[in-house]
Amino acid sequence: YPDRLFDVGIAEQHAVTFAAGLALGGLVPVVAIYSSFLQRAVDQVLQDVCMQNLHVVFALDRAGLVGGDGETHQGCFDLSYLSMMPNMKILAPKNKWELADMLAYAIETEGPVAVRYPRGTAWEGLGSQRNEIRTGQAEVIRLGSRVALLAVGSMVQTAVEAAGYLEAGGVCPTVVNMRFVKPMDTDLLDSLLKSHFYFVTLEENVLCGGFGEQAGGYLCEKNRQVYVDKIGIRDRFISQGSPEQLKQELGMDARSVARRVLARLGSQEELDR
Repeated sequence: YPDRLFDVGIAEQHAVTFAAGLALGGLVPVVAIYSSFLQRAVDQVLQDVCMQNLHVVFALDRAGLVGGDGETHQGCFDLSYLSMMPNMKILAPKNKWELADMLAYAIETEGPVAVRYPRGTAWEGLGSQRNEIRTGQAEVIRLGSRVALLAVGSMVQTAVEAAGYLEAGGVCPTVVNMRFVKPMDTDLLDSLLKSHFYFVTLEENVLCGGFGEQAGGYLCEKNRQVYVDKIGIRDRFISQGSPEQLKQELGMDARSVARRVLARLGSQEELDR
């Protein structure tokens, strides 16, 4: 569609304000941009798009750990800087089919919306689990008890794999594909609070201002007896390395998550005696 494509070059601020103008003109612009590069246009997203509540779709490629591109390209901040903006919706797909469904939803919904997805080949797991995208509604992948793994986007695969290790250790966790970081499915969280005491949030984003802080704040406000373990990137820049290597170094791979949960449950059982 050559008549629909505008290449603005390395001019992210212009791209966003241009998209706001297109939205005001009645079009539905899709701003396809790297997560790390959208940082340059935070003010334009906030004032030109969100403040006017314009229907602009942000397709955020290379969100999370990007591997060989190095620390300048790690897309580990978008959940934090977008979550602070009123009117913004933030989605993250678990696999390639959900990415397609979320982009279709983003075109049909109203207001600003960001769909963030990782670099590389999309995951093909859970292909049979393709539920309709509804605003602010998460998806329960499997229902367990006591422990709930709340995963965002690419970390759903990690959560599913970690659940397998936990089952081998005698723990049957609930696994949730959050889908929406904003608005968050607080109805589901309220329901899980009735039968779960240990929540683990998983995201490829810095912990400061990220999904884990938001979900953990809500859960602990509702019930101060629950424990929330936040898996994500601590206060540091991430150097070059494959996503798999970096996840292991950061304790964000499935085995590390399972070990962390089992260690915490062991400590909890000691306290309960």
